[in-house]
Amino acid sequence: MKKLLITTAIISSLIAFQPAFAQATNTQGALTEIQATMQSISEMVGNGKLDNVHAQIEKIEVSTNLIKEKSGLDGDKKTRLEATLKQMDAQLGKVHSASDSKDIEKTKSEFKKAEAALKLVESNFK
Repeated sequence: MKKLLITTAIISSLIAFQPAFAQATNTQGALTEIQATMQSISEMVGNGKLDNVHAQIEKIEVSTNLIKEKSGLDGDKKTRLEATLKQMDAQLGKVHSASDSKDIEKTKSEFKKAEAALKLVESNFK
C-alpha cells in the first residue's frame, strides 16, 4: 500500500510538471527556458535548497532535446552545437548527483561548471 501511495505521488508530480515541459516550440524558446531554469537552479543552490534541482534539470533536458531536433543547423555548426549541448548535459548530470547526495558545496561547484557550459551553448546562437 505504501509503495502504491509513493508511486501515485511520483506520477502526480510528473503530471504537474508536464505543462512546463511543453512550452517551448522553437530553439530560441527552448534556449530562453534553459536560461530561466538555470537561474532558478542558481537561486536554489545559492539558498542551499536542493530538493527541486532534479525536476528543474529534467526541464532543461526537454529543452535541450528540442534544440537538437529543431536547430536547423548543418555541418560544423550542428556538430559544435551538439557537442556543447552534450557537455552541458553531462555537467548537469554531475549537478544532479551532487544535489541528490545533499552535498551543497559540491553542487555549487558543479553548477558553476554547468553555467560555463551554458555560455558555450549560447555562443552557438550569436
